[in-house]
Amino acid sequence: MGVHGLATFLHEHQATCAQPFQLTQQFDELTTFVIDGWSFVYELENASGLPWVYGGEYEQFADLVKSVIRSWLTVGIRLIFVFDGPCPEKKFPTLESRITKSRIQASLLFFRTSSISRSSPRFLAENAILPPFAASVCITSIQSMIASLSAEQSNLRSLQLYFADEEGDPFAVELAARFGAYIVAQDSDYVILNAEGYQGYIPIHDMVWSGIPSDRGETLGIEAEDGFQTVVKSKSRKKLPDPQSTDITYGLVPPENVGDLQLSVLVYSPTLLASYLQIPESLLPLLAALVGNDFTGNKDTSITTQQINLQWLFFDRKLTLSQRVNRVAQTLRSILSAALAPGAKGKPKLQVGSVMELIEKATVALTIRPTDHLASGVRAKVIETVVEATLRYAIPRREECLPSFAQPWMSEMCPLHEESSCPLVGYFTPPESSHLSLTTSEILHQSQSRVRILYISAYRAGKLDSRLLDVLNTGTFWSTPFLENPDLETVSRSISRPINQLCYSLFDHGVGLLEPEDGSEESTDESGGDDDELVDVVEESDEEDPLAPLRGALQKLDHPGDDTESHSTSDSQDTAILPITPKVVVEWVRRGTRIAPEEVTVPPLTDVLNSTGIELKSGELLQLAPEEVRFTFLLRYLHSDTPKIRALAEEHILVALTLRWVLSRLNARAQESNGNKDRLKELWSRQEVHAFLATFSGPLDEVDAADDPPLLDRNVQLVSQFSAALRSVERLAETLLLHDRVPHTIDKFSGRLFHSYLTGTRQVPSGAMPTGLWDACVENLESALAVTHKERRQKKQTNQTTTVRGSDRVMSATNGRKQKGGYGKFDLLASLGG
Repeated sequence: MGVHGLATFLHEHQATCAQPFQLTQQFDELTTFVIDGWSFVYELENASGLPWVYGGEYEQFADLVKSVIRSWLTVGIRLIFVFDGPCPEKKFPTLESRITKSRIQASLLFFRTSSISRSSPRFLAENAILPPFAASVCITSIQSMIASLSAEQSNLRSLQLYFADEEGDPFAVELAARFGAYIVAQDSDYVILNAEGYQGYIPIHDMVWSGIPSDRGETLGIEAEDGFQTVVKSKSRKKLPDPQSTDITYGLVPPENVGDLQLSVLVYSPTLLASYLQIPESLLPLLAALVGNDFTGNKDTSITTQQINLQWLFFDRKLTLSQRVNRVAQTLRSILSAALAPGAKGKPKLQVGSVMELIEKATVALTIRPTDHLASGVRAKVIETVVEATLRYAIPRREECLPSFAQPWMSEMCPLHEESSCPLVGYFTPPESSHLSLTTSEILHQSQSRVRILYISAYRAGKLDSRLLDVLNTGTFWSTPFLENPDLETVSRSISRPINQLCYSLFDHGVGLLEPEDGSEESTDESGGDDDELVDVVEESDEEDPLAPLRGALQKLDHPGDDTESHSTSDSQDTAILPITPKVVVEWVRRGTRIAPEEVTVPPLTDVLNSTGIELKSGELLQLAPEEVRFTFLLRYLHSDTPKIRALAEEHILVALTLRWVLSRLNARAQESNGNKDRLKELWSRQEVHAFLATFSGPLDEVDAADDPPLLDRNVQLVSQFSAALRSVERLAETLLLHDRVPHTIDKFSGRLFHSYLTGTRQVPSGAMPTGLWDACVENLESALAVTHKERRQKKQTNQTTTVRGSDRVMSATNGRKQKGGYGKFDLLASLGG
């Protein structure tokens, strides 16, 4: 993330580009940190030492999140967490590359490596994948702490949580500028972004925790505002921590069992960086765009078919990352010097009349490779790309500010912007419904406005996944696969797609999706195929009928007068019979060894409503229906509207619905395949279902790391299946605004314990499951469970034991033993005599 090589450059020049800063429990006033949420999640997961490969240890991770937050609060830090919003279209190449490398390629390497090698600590550390629910657990942990702090301290908001309108970096910097805060992250973009009031960027890797003697200062006896620590004013000079001390840790996690905590950090600011590079601060965004960032560092397929990388155009391969930064800075300095230095006749040596001219001249000066063999317009396209990447760092200057943490947001919809200028509000603006009458359109618009407010409020509260907003913003949906077998169809398609399609239908029903553009039926996969890659088996479906054109032509032959008759009808009849072009959402899913786009048709919600027996009044939206109606719709769609499901406790509903969806979905696929052995192998057994449910029941026993269970391919695939299903069911509940009725409960899951139960390294404790959970999960789904070889043998032995064959043996009535011999007439008479 961030500017290519800038993090290395800052580390090498920290003596001149950074200022040290220390915080202790002996504070006089609070210091505000804005925390980049995703940087926090990634770095904390890496520092935790928890085994990611089993699917996540979420209860322990949640405890670690709360522990780090408490430590920050203890040293007098006010915390503001910021998480990214929907992904902008310009960042699609970066997101595509990131998912392919960090998830798909890592998963492929895992399944192509021997079981012994892939279990080694080195392999797992080098190929770590973020567990699928790490961010969700982090958010719910922060929310629970906010609730507890609010109950204790009503006069001070010492912990806050925000969700950005789009990308989180500019949003976080603007918040930091409003509150005079520092930003804590692992992203060098934060030393490029700037706004008045922003204090600087603190890299997570440069944070040092240490313990200090508790008698260093003199207690003043004043209770701190946040109620966490007595204020102590130090009389002695603060010293940097000794790196050889055992009471020192680096990064996010503080040392355990120490006295008073001390946090030492390095603060990098745009001012110090620009001063060292000897360029104006306003040119730092251009420096970042030319050096390479998330918007210019990838291959640009829109330039030529040769996929030109701007790094290839500007820099020699021998240059190090830091040398590239210096080269761009030197180029900009030379251009500015020539523009400012007087020439022979008093005119500047180089005419630079605008920023565009500066960008053009810098691009020409940096280009080291001939572009004659490239397509025409390459230079113009390169300049355009640099300009757009530069503008991504622009933060509008605003006169209004938030004087205190207690002041309400700028508007009801956004903490930073007025409603008319908030980007998030624009995503929910419903399109014009030209096929509806004026009265119906007005009623629909009013209802959709109410739904828009509900959705925005849910998103701001962390109860609506930002991935769902991509559907509204760009008409796309990005799946982020965990470990899954590359030889099988991706679970994003086999498990999640039907539920995802329903979410799209609900959005189209509630707020309206983007209208399809011309040529939307054409394939969106322009990256070409790869002969060596693994390709999923894509099965035929009713969504695309290859014979549709032929059927249309035959229909015209059978009814040649239909076209003329339709044109002679009235305008009102034309409006009634005109076909509505179905809307599509582009899903980015794993296809073999890469992530690729697939167009998915959005089905009409009326069809789904009819299948569930839910009836709505004319013009009524499902999102505005009573909660019980929405909950019933959820249960019926998931084939789980049973008294036993409704009787479950709230913390078990999401688990039960997830399991039932996996079982029913896999069973339906097996039946559709007409006995395909691979499909039958996908079915879950009773033992696997029992292990899954036992994992969620009550407090978890800690598993000794020395007794880590073996990693079996099937067990890894089971985790992938239910992870995809649980995320989809959770998103469906959020789309129906049922986030409180179906609460998030994944923090009780332990992947290591699940694998231990599956492999038999640990036995499921007796009474591990709450009463009624098993019956609720398998009701009407007994036939969807796989029959194991052991169960087949037991059933066969039972049938043989209870079968009486008169020709060769009889069962003794006295001792139950089988006896040889015939069945004579005395035996027959005895049986007749009763």
